[in-house]
Amino acid sequence: MTNKKIWEDRYKSKKNIAQYPFDQIISMVMRRFINESDRSLINILDYGCGAGNNFWFLAREGFGAYACDVASSALELTQKRMEEEGIWLDEDRYRLLEGDFLPFPNQFFSAIIDRESLCQSTWPEVQSRVREFHRVLKPGGWYLGMNFSCHHPDIRHGDALGDGDWYNFKEGLFKDQGQRHLFSINEITYIFSEWHIDSVEEMRINSILGGGDETSEYIIAAQKK
Repeated sequence: MTNKKIWEDRYKSKKNIAQYPFDQIISMVMRRFINESDRSLINILDYGCGAGNNFWFLAREGFGAYACDVASSALELTQKRMEEEGIWLDEDRYRLLEGDFLPFPNQFFSAIIDRESLCQSTWPEVQSRVREFHRVLKPGGWYLGMNFSCHHPDIRHGDALGDGDWYNFKEGLFKDQGQRHLFSINEITYIFSEWHIDSVEEMRINSILGGGDETSEYIIAAQKK
């Protein structure tokens, strides 16, 4: 089953849907744009919007918010949530993704936020999609993303395809979630080699007592030169 079909089914079933924005995404956005006098002029793309938890934050804070996802059911949930919150946006704010191409003009966005969506791609797709990010960002625009790293403890449950791509996870977080690319720091520096990398932080959670969730994620802030 393809990743697209997996996520389409997941959002149709409304299972395991994130309701609230992630604190790291909020922090990265507000650190760079909190002093903007007119946030409606700051177009920000939520890449892989899911059910709209981070998109809701962007819209509520008055940014020029745009959502995109490979799953039409995710976009439907996002739009429904906005309307339930009394936030009415034009239809063109919600875009279905097909392939690597982003359906937006050159130099349109001030930032792209990404919470674990780029890592849904194969390594060749990752490189192509980062080139698309570069195209649609204005000079000085930001990629603000979080993606799972190759240090993630659940990597031991998967089968390697090569080039950092993994699949067939027998258990753990990635079970039944299709293929994943788990990034190394060398890959991060490679795909953003034409950018200014402001910061890359690794967030690790290791369970000390009890059976808590464990993770390893790169938090990336890179600016288009």
